[in-house]
Amino acid sequence: MTQKPRRSSRAVQAREAARERNARFRELEDERLRIAEAAILIQDEIADFDEETERRVAKLREERNSQLIEKRQQLDALVVEMLDTEVPAQEASERLGMSVGQVRAAKKSFEQTVAALAESPADDATATASDPAAAPSADDAAASPMPSADETDVAPPAPQTAPAAESYDFPPPGGSPAVPAQEGSPENLQNATLPPGSAG
Repeated sequence: MTQKPRRSSRAVQAREAARERNARFRELEDERLRIAEAAILIQDEIADFDEETERRVAKLREERNSQLIEKRQQLDALVVEMLDTEVPAQEASERLGMSVGQVRAAKKSFEQTVAALAESPADDATATASDPAAAPSADDAAASPMPSADETDVAPPAPQTAPAAESYDFPPPGGSPAVPAQEGSPENLQNATLPPGSAG
């Protein structure tokens, strides 16, 4: 009879111990979930911060490069201005706190910049001159075909390469001879056609 209460009390104790351990595991699980959630959140924040920082750095670099180019162009102009005072490169480098190589490089860079600016209007003029829609040249005008006899109602002059006797055209009976395009010009007088029997 005395063994049953002991077994019952042991079972109760075991059950209570199991519940305590289970509660402890639940607390630990909740803690693990909280830690994992916080870690994932902070990683997202790190990624966003890194992306925003890179964007700002890229913008700063762009501004830096733009200002450096402008400042270097100003320095190049000052170097050339110093050399224009007819001082040698060695003396100019000492006065400007630069090496002779830097002085020469600045002079070369300045000359290249000036040349590039000078070529820009020339390129525009060249593009305009090469435009196919531009006015025709004298050669093009000379190469254009002459109006035909139908358009002018006047017979064209005979070719200069053929002799007058070979190119002579007798008019039909009762017809009138062809009239030159411009009466009185030496070319048309040589090529004018005359009716038979009219020669003196």
